[in-house]
Amino acid sequence: MNHYLYKQFYRNKAYLIALVFLLAAGLMAIYTGKKFLDRNEDIIAKSGNFQKESIARNVKFHKDDLGLILYYVKFNLVNETPKLAALNIGMHDLNPSIQGVTIRNLEEQRYNSDFYNPANAAVGNFDFSFVLIFLFPLVIIAFCYNLISEEEEKGTWKLLSVQSGHLGRFLNAKIIIRGIAVSVIYLLLIVIATLSIRIPLDKFYILFILSGWLYILFWFVLCRWIILFRKSSAQNALILLIVWVAVNFIIPMGCNLLIQKSYPVQESLKAVMEQREGYHNKWDEPKKPTMEKFYKVYPQYRKFTVEENDTFTWTWYYAMQHMGDAEASQSALLYREKMDKRNRAAVFLGYFLPNIHTQLTESRLAQTGMDNHLQYSAALQKFHEGKRLFFYPLIFSGQNAESVNWTTQTVDHFTKPEKLNMLQLFLPYLIIIVLLLLFSQNKYRKLC
Repeated sequence: MNHYLYKQFYRNKAYLIALVFLLAAGLMAIYTGKKFLDRNEDIIAKSGNFQKESIARNVKFHKDDLGLILYYVKFNLVNETPKLAALNIGMHDLNPSIQGVTIRNLEEQRYNSDFYNPANAAVGNFDFSFVLIFLFPLVIIAFCYNLISEEEEKGTWKLLSVQSGHLGRFLNAKIIIRGIAVSVIYLLLIVIATLSIRIPLDKFYILFILSGWLYILFWFVLCRWIILFRKSSAQNALILLIVWVAVNFIIPMGCNLLIQKSYPVQESLKAVMEQREGYHNKWDEPKKPTMEKFYKVYPQYRKFTVEENDTFTWTWYYAMQHMGDAEASQSALLYREKMDKRNRAAVFLGYFLPNIHTQLTESRLAQTGMDNHLQYSAALQKFHEGKRLFFYPLIFSGQNAESVNWTTQTVDHFTKPEKLNMLQLFLPYLIIIVLLLLFSQNKYRKLC
């Protein structure tokens, strides 16, 4: 019987075309991810050369004025992107993997990418995770929606019930055959991605593969439950498509609106405006209050005094810049806290929706999710602080360019692998798969 079912499946041209379509979509997604990774690596390599050239050019023309050199020179911090990011580009299509900052105010520089091209927010990358989450379920639905109803509509179901001693095994065999076919395409794409992108087979990649396969298994179990209600083919297809649309679009969009309303994020713009106002207002204010605030934060620089009648000094200028950041610090902190709350709300939603859980899990494993973005943002702040504290004494004491060993000012790298919680990763899949099997068990026994 199983041999006959195999032949029946693979002789169906529509099924083979669907598998070829899935394979082609996966190959295009892998190619997109590879091009993204290549472009990202090229930008990082060029940024290192650009930083060297920028330092050399500014030192050449402003060698006697260190404050002016550091007004222009940007120092780059790279957010290390693992090769696994090629399969899940995540937030890296909106947030850069490298950011350059001067030692001037940070808040305005930090959010420059938010205003660079707002149209990017409407565009996403066709990556492997997109194919897995949105296209694989459609093919699974097309394979499974009529496994029982087709036989009933043809009038062969009663004949099968007489010839087969166990209709449940017959149904499971048909589902397993389709599951094997889809799994083969999935694993084939994984092998191609591994070889073409040279993704290391570490624990992150293995968990990435397992999470994707469990997501595929969820859709087969869901289809099995729906078709056991013994509805017509049209009804089964409609129900499954409604579920697909609901879990992928309607529910996430509705929850996203609720999350946005619960945690409205306006602080990035507010931080930039507060920083600009705080900085520009200092030009019209007495210098002493600004310096006193600066000395309170950094008492080690109190020896570098600024007189009220001084027209311009770099000590006052950089102190003024930092005070602009200080006045925007509360809004910046609120922004990061609300983004973290939004992320935690999305993670909680993922416990009930396997598609969201898969997307968030794979973005965490690929280090392209919100967690990584917030960690990189915090690292950028520490990086900027370190650069300021290194150069401030040299600038304030009137040193020139020769006082700095510029060869040590290279591109820095941020990397922080995600801490993995296996229970948090796999439990949502296992719970919903087991529940669907339990829900369908009574109808399955009646089928037998």
